[in-house]
Amino acid sequence: MALGKRFNAFGQGLHRLACIFPCNIVAFGLSNFTDHFDESARKAVTEDETVSGWSVGLVLFGICLTLPTLYTGAITSENLGFIGTAQAVGLASLVLAVMSIPAAIVGAQTRFSSYLIYLFVFGKKGSNYVNALLGLTLLGWFAVTAGFFGETLHIAFIEFFGASPPIWLLTLISSALIIVTTIFGFKAIDRLALFAVPLLIIFLIYVSNLSLGGTNLSAVLEIEGSDPEYFTTAVSTIIGSLIVGVVLMPDLARYARSTKDCITASVFGNGVGNSFAMMIGVIPAMVTELLDPMAYMIALGLVGSSFAILVFATWTTNSVNLYSSTLAIAVIRAKTQEWKLAITCGALGTALAMIGITEYFVDFLEWLGVIVPPVAGIYLTDYFFLKQKNYSFDLQNRIPDYDRAALIAWIVATIISIVAFVNEISLTTIPSLDALLVTSPIYLLCRHAWPSVLPRHEVEDLCE
Repeated sequence: MALGKRFNAFGQGLHRLACIFPCNIVAFGLSNFTDHFDESARKAVTEDETVSGWSVGLVLFGICLTLPTLYTGAITSENLGFIGTAQAVGLASLVLAVMSIPAAIVGAQTRFSSYLIYLFVFGKKGSNYVNALLGLTLLGWFAVTAGFFGETLHIAFIEFFGASPPIWLLTLISSALIIVTTIFGFKAIDRLALFAVPLLIIFLIYVSNLSLGGTNLSAVLEIEGSDPEYFTTAVSTIIGSLIVGVVLMPDLARYARSTKDCITASVFGNGVGNSFAMMIGVIPAMVTELLDPMAYMIALGLVGSSFAILVFATWTTNSVNLYSSTLAIAVIRAKTQEWKLAITCGALGTALAMIGITEYFVDFLEWLGVIVPPVAGIYLTDYFFLKQKNYSFDLQNRIPDYDRAALIAWIVATIISIVAFVNEISLTTIPSLDALLVTSPIYLLCRHAWPSVLPRHEVEDLCE
């Protein structure tokens, strides 16, 4: 009886989280998202809205399960083999989990969304530049997923109809439909997504098991990759695939009840969830020697079921990608109607997909891991080292348009990170971690030169 009550409470907490989660982050199960975003992004979460770390972690788990993630795992296995891939995924997932813990704690202790945190740190207008960067990265994710979706549909058309329409045409048509459903049918599609993720988990486990039907597991484990030196690139791309989610962690973690729940959510979601999502497609990809999930599922005889599940999962994911990008831009273009922004963002993302952005998928992930972490480095240093923990609505009218220290530090740290990445200069061999480490001392120096105009020092009992 007690177990039943706990399970019911967990389900209610997850449903509540899914209904009020307001951030610009790639996620699933965001019921009532459109109704709640504007309100909840600009207010603190109350205690009665908080949920367990497992509930937050489950949403993060769902974020990891995307078509590009399956591709990333397959590409990595082609270069490193199973053992090398497991090592790269394990290291990257550990780094992601560790990086997301302090970001989650900021969200849980302040109860503020990323939007409000950036407002306090970067200024009223300065925060717009941060939102623009994150909006563009989410737009990039829409484009990448749209490109993979077009390629998946192309394989399906060949299998089902013996026809081979141009990939660009399939990408255009499917993206147009996703744009329409994002504008008019988002509430329905995001509710269905709640069922898609568990179904996809079960299905992928089945696919992996099926692929071993006539193959010895030990033989698969012994397969070597074509490029052992790919390890560093693999770690960087895996981290890059989720680094935006780490930076935006406060959006989700502000619903976590405690610091312990932040740790649980980070480890289960970005640690276990990412490892599962990356590795679950590795065995079938290696057995069939096919990188495309649709292709290796067809090779395994899973034609109709694979098509239905992959299309649905990709459709819901990319609908959220587009909506999330739209919301990030809407913060900047507050007077422009969201449906107009959705069409504009969707058109730009579709154009990028049609011209072949998937060919630069690995490069895209690597660059995300370089240019996005400095944002987190700024607000984490501000919160933990400078103890600027007084995020009070009473101070909103005193927030400057631009915080010089934060903006200069962000620009300088990003430039240094890019130069180091291009010239292959590294402190840790992990560019994302390097970017964080470089950002912190730069921001401390800038803050010393330009002290904060806000009385944001830690206040008593704020974070208890």
